[in-house]
Formats: sequence, C-alpha cells, structure tokens
Amino acid sequence: MGSSVLLVHGAYHGGWCWDAVQRGLAEREIRSRAPDLPLTGFGNDVDALRSAVADLRRSGPVTLVAHSYAGIVAAAAGHQADRLIFVAARLPLPCESQAALTPRWNVHPGLHAATTTDPDGWSRVEAAAQIAFYSDCAPDTAAAAMARLRPMRSAVPADPVDPPAWTHLPSAYVVCARDAVVRVDRQRERAALADHHYELDSGHSPFLSVPEALTEILAEQAGLTTALSEGSPATTHE
Repeated sequence: MGSSVLLVHGAYHGGWCWDAVQRGLAEREIRSRAPDLPLTGFGNDVDALRSAVADLRRSGPVTLVAHSYAGIVAAAAGHQADRLIFVAARLPLPCESQAALTPRWNVHPGLHAATTTDPDGWSRVEAAAQIAFYSDCAPDTAAAAMARLRPMRSAVPADPVDPPAWTHLPSAYVVCARDAVVRVDRQRERAALADHHYELDSGHSPFLSVPEALTEILAEQAGLTTALSEGSPATTHE
C-alpha cells in the first residue's frame, strides 16, 4: 500500500494552507491529510500530531511533512511515522533548546514587532507580518492567507526534544532559498543533517507560492517511503 502524506502547518496557520499541495498529491493518486494543530500549547500540539500519525498509520506507511514551527512538533511526535520531511522547519538537535536557538533562527526584523501577546498568553500576528510570511505570493493570495491566520498559545519549548524522531527515521529537508522568516543559512545547516535535501526558489510559504514544485518533492519522498515499505529499490533526485 502506498504511503499517505501527513501535512502539518506551522505557527498561526491551519490545514487549509496545504490545499493546493493536497490537490497535486491527489492528482498523483497519493492520499494526504492536513489536520489543524490545536495551537493551545506545545504539549497539546505534540499529542494531537502523535494521535494523527497513529490514526493514519492504520492505513499504511506515513510520510510526515512539517513546516516551520511544526518541525519541533514532528521531532517530538513523529516517532511512529515512516519518513519525516522538514520544510523551512526547525530540525532539533539532541539536547538543544529550541527557545535558545530562536534568536539565531529568525531573520525578519519586523516579524517580532508585528506579533502581540495578550495577558492570557494568546499570540497574534498583525497585517505587517504579511510581507514576511508571504513575500513571494500573489497579493490576493497573501491577503486571503492573512485573513485565515489563527491566534496561538503554543510556544517554542525551552526543554530539548529527546530523542528527536528524525535521528532514527529517513528524513529530507526542503530549504526555501528566499525565505524572509527563517535564515536560509540555518536551514542549509539543518538540511545537511537530513538524508535528502532540496532547495526551492521560494519564500517561507512554498505551499502557496510554488505548490507544484513542492508537491513534486513530496510525491518523490512518498514514493521512497512506499518502496521502502515494500522492500523495493528506489532513487531520489536532489
């Protein structure tokens, strides 16, 4: 049975951001699911993703795809997946505090200023964040996406993720070479740790700006998962 693809959104987003990628995967007869993380706390996100992996794995192997913040969640919750793919995402090292890494990870100077947090711990991004999240998207696409962003209480954890799931699973990393949120040099450092790595000429949200190119990569990786589960040889093109 072919691999299903589990698509996990990053901070403030929802499963909707993967719509175009899901259509592309469906055209290739690849099953996919794009759940909403609760975004009510890191632990809650981990629990929700762990449950989603277990549920989808009942139907066969799972290729887990994580964008941005979700890379930490996937590292903590993805141990029962068959393959992990990080898209401009955190790829935690053993014993590494992700909260401590943040100052060396984010790049856009206005993103922090465009983020507000209320007394109850709910964080929101204002309109000024659009240029960072969707720097290479069509204006109407970017505006529509901004209108769908959600508040979140989930925070990047200070405690290390040990052991990160990617250290014992096949993995791939997709660098977004024009990212205005995450430093590209940091992405490339993490990409070098994965089994396969790719670069897209895109900003931080390739699922909106270059969905077809991203879908091709994910379909190739899902094919590798399927081949591995069936004991067949497979190749990849980076």
